[in-house]
Amino acid sequence: MKRADQSRKVRWRKVGGGSFRMANGKIIKPNQVFSAAPEEIPKGFRDVIVSLEDIPAEQMDLPVEPKVPVEELYTVRSRGIGWYDVVNTQTDKAMNERALRAAEAEALFKELTA
Repeated sequence: MKRADQSRKVRWRKVGGGSFRMANGKIIKPNQVFSAAPEEIPKGFRDVIVSLEDIPAEQMDLPVEPKVPVEELYTVRSRGIGWYDVVNTQTDKAMNERALRAAEAEALFKELTA
């Protein structure tokens, strides 16, 4: 088992009810303040642990979502014979309530990407 580097230890507070056992056997109770390296915190408990220090997400092994340019977030998609939708490419949902003509769809697209 790898030993955590003392210089990487961070102060944490357990929020919420219940307690959990860390990999080293230490039991953390509600509202308890403790020191541990980010990799010592089980991934399943990261939603009930709050860092008392500023640490970057990369150091905590949290997934870092890539930033999508706004122009790639929306697209104009044809619905057929002159009707269009402005669609969010991540959720694949139309941003407009009803089908739009080409000029209206372009105007909405420009408004969303501005």
